Amino acid sequence: MPWLEVSPSHWQRPLGENERMIKLLGDNAHPAGREHWSITVSGSFTMASSPSADGLGDRLRKAWMAFRFQHPSIASTAGADTVDYHVPDAKALEEWTNETLNIITDTAITVESLFATFKPSPYITGHFLAHTQQFVLHAPHWRTDGFGALQLLNAFFDALASELDPNTLPWGDEVARLVPSIEEVLELPEKATPEIQAATAECLRSGALVAGSIGLPYRADPDIKPGGTRSIRQSLAESTTAPVLAACDARNITPLSAVHASLAAANFAGGSPPSADGAGHYTSTMRFSLRPYLRAPYNSAQYASALYTGSYMAMVPPTSSWAENAARYSALYAAGLGRGFLIARRQFAVQVLEMLSRTGDLGPPRSEVDISSVDDAEKLVSPLHRSGGGDGGVLEVNDISLGLECLAKETYLFFWIFRGKIEFNLVFNEAFYDEDAMRRIMDTVVAELEKGLNV
Repeated sequence: MPWLEVSPSHWQRPLGENERMIKLLGDNAHPAGREHWSITVSGSFTMASSPSADGLGDRLRKAWMAFRFQHPSIASTAGADTVDYHVPDAKALEEWTNETLNIITDTAITVESLFATFKPSPYITGHFLAHTQQFVLHAPHWRTDGFGALQLLNAFFDALASELDPNTLPWGDEVARLVPSIEEVLELPEKATPEIQAATAECLRSGALVAGSIGLPYRADPDIKPGGTRSIRQSLAESTTAPVLAACDARNITPLSAVHASLAAANFAGGSPPSADGAGHYTSTMRFSLRPYLRAPYNSAQYASALYTGSYMAMVPPTSSWAENAARYSALYAAGLGRGFLIARRQFAVQVLEMLSRTGDLGPPRSEVDISSVDDAEKLVSPLHRSGGGDGGVLEVNDISLGLECLAKETYLFFWIFRGKIEFNLVFNEAFYDEDAMRRIMDTVVAELEKGLNV
């Protein structure tokens, strides 16, 4: 069902099954004051003309309001069964901005330390670190995905460069840009057909590959509660990135596949088999943005504030070489997603929700390092943003980062390329792992990448 105006200025639609599934997993951490799998993206930037601190604060507020006008779903809220949006008057807009935009002047706070302190919020929130000129977006995962979150960051930088006055915008018109659920976009029936049931069974089957997968050793005290999410960033210099990319081209594999194979090697090097008599394979997630598979306009950045993503599990055995694993991952990524995967999106979520309602989780704890990537991030975040006049002020994005809140024993390596450099962000929960161990994992990934490509 599409968005409907249920009372003056109040718009509503049903919560989609995929949104409901991811929201349930995130909400399970609310008693601990956390939001599992919430997404954080950040960007450091410079401006050609730097306003005063007060002037910049006012400009950030105006940009935040204009950003909402372009992407109103960032200000929608979720109930048990519905997503709601209220067209704001001037007072409500100011109150929402006060609640969701945080300007940080404490020079001791970094993006990494801020990451570990985020609490659940009914909205997407923005945070500006004045001393480092970094802007941070934090979003519950049911609202968007990695690709969409970076597109939203780009849209905020567009708004900041444009200097639009939100008081001149035609509030009420923004409801035309409220995002539908993936089930609505794919026009999936409420009742699954036999074809959809069969496709769903095939999608669920890959989950069996988790059994017997290798995992990292972790602090296993049953009384340990999740702590803050920590991250380790690493960049490869342009002088290293260029030969890595050239070597991938020469081998007819993608950079993502090469990194994925290197991460598999790091898991085998640092992991423990699931049982004393088993070698243990490595199971990880093949993640895909659904946006390229959607019809216009839902395949565009206009619908960034939406959960349009999907995945399945894949495994490699410990006997496979780096080159064999890279070729396998490259073939899987190149194959993409078929019709069966797409038509199963609603029923897949329905059945996972049923499983969660029965068991409370999705099986035994996983402790491998999994992977997530947006590949060429410049397709999502433009390095340069000009004001509406074209020759006006320029905002330059120098660096970006991507990660998520991790409250389980599973850890995640994020990979992207931006401004000629390969970038990594390894996120983990400080209660289960120490930083030195995670740095060794990161170092192993880089070493295996360079060794596998002979660079």
